[in-house]
Amino acid sequence: MVPVELLPYVRMKANDETEFTLPPTQELLAFEVIVCTCSDAHILAMAGLTNSRLRIRRQQLQEHALRILQAGNMQLSGEIIGAEEPHFTHLFIDEAAQATEPESLIPMSVVVDDAPDSIKVEIALAGDPRQLSPDVYSPLAAGDLQKSLLERLLRLPEMGGRSHMMGPPTGDSWTSIGELIEYSFQKKEDHDHLSVFLTTSYRGHPSFLMMPSKLFYFDKLRSAHPPSDSADSIWCKALRKLEAASSIVNPKADKKESWPIHFRGVLGTDQSTAVESFLGSNSWSNPVEANEIVGIVQTLVSEGISTASIGIMGAFRGQVILIRRLLREKGLGAVNVGIVEDYQAVERDVIIVSLTRSNSAFLNADMEQRVGLFQQAKRMNVALTRAENLLVVVGDPAMMEQDDVWKQWLEFCYHNGFWYGIKGEKSSIS
Repeated sequence: MVPVELLPYVRMKANDETEFTLPPTQELLAFEVIVCTCSDAHILAMAGLTNSRLRIRRQQLQEHALRILQAGNMQLSGEIIGAEEPHFTHLFIDEAAQATEPESLIPMSVVVDDAPDSIKVEIALAGDPRQLSPDVYSPLAAGDLQKSLLERLLRLPEMGGRSHMMGPPTGDSWTSIGELIEYSFQKKEDHDHLSVFLTTSYRGHPSFLMMPSKLFYFDKLRSAHPPSDSADSIWCKALRKLEAASSIVNPKADKKESWPIHFRGVLGTDQSTAVESFLGSNSWSNPVEANEIVGIVQTLVSEGISTASIGIMGAFRGQVILIRRLLREKGLGAVNVGIVEDYQAVERDVIIVSLTRSNSAFLNADMEQRVGLFQQAKRMNVALTRAENLLVVVGDPAMMEQDDVWKQWLEFCYHNGFWYGIKGEKSSIS
């Protein structure tokens, strides 16, 4: 279904407002920039609008023009230029780390001309292999297809002795060697043009970047926003209200009042929920966490924060459905609620994350199905980097301590005075 506001910009068949069509070839080739999805690039290939096919057509046109000249006993005083030039000179694939390799090859087939004497084009794959991988639901295909073309190319051996452009894995810098990617920050003349790692983040409060930078980017990220010690913003004032509704776990912490981060420790219960999805009908919810989050939203709204500026992330679709229902019952249905995948490349002023899981017996199944937020470093990275002005995480501290990465984030909250609610009798964090 095409939104009504987009209909003036789509092409329909003449005298038929029910069927879409491509513009005529001449009109389509007149555009300097064509924007489409990787999958939709196949339409250009089917229409013969690839660099390879267009080069052949131009060469045929050139040969035809020469035959006409020869038939008229005329000679060409110069040369016909442009026959060998590619029509598409550049290809940019955004969010390339989320595309399967076959998906990335579709637009590449449009611009890449494999003729030996063809002029090469510039191809840029932009994305973050530290965040969400391609969605692959078949366990038989996941092993290969979940690695994007971007990540595979960055892992290729390169000249100079390094195992690949992203560096060799190190055992003490990641929880899973198989998932480890170490970015190459050293500048080398022989591959400066091959990969570029952008280290400046323009999203969110600088404090939000500290742990993701340490956990996922070897502490190389820097915030474009200057640090501020002011706690007078509407976000910090709303945060004080959240803190007043619970008790701090570490009263002796060197509390950072101007850092708008809040962790609420709760002891919840997992409940199986029937939700149809690609992974089957079984999902999970946590009513204790859901009710805690509804209370947090009510507090924020009472402090003047609009519902449209609040986003809630649930670790499972079942938790998303439960939170939506509870919010609607309170007249707060305008709050956006979704799973982690719904927030890729999306920001909100306030992000509330529900970790949901409270029973460690289900963790292995979560990992096999690649769901949830425990032992899922890429999904965790996305969850912690969507907030612009206030980040709230709600979860079971005992579960978080079983995950090496979440445990480090908990320690960060403990020492900076962000941890409220329960701690757990067997906690090793001190």
